[in-house]
Amino acid sequence: MGVALLLCAFAALVGGAFILWPVCVPLSAEQVAASQPPISERNDTYLFGRMFQQDAGQWYQCKTRIARALFF
Repeated sequence: MGVALLLCAFAALVGGAFILWPVCVPLSAEQVAASQPPISERNDTYLFGRMFQQDAGQWYQCKTRIARALFF
């Protein structure tokens, strides 16, 4: 009984970490240009940090796996 409970708790922890892991997708130049207010001026935050991040000149939108799966 105790081992089963421990395995269930471990599975819940791993599953929760998986669905809350951030996934970043690149934004096209058109999406960046059409954003109002401009992405460079936004400071939207999410569970893990900034929703819009820039790396090597490329902008990314970052959301958790569950948010991507359920909303868009």
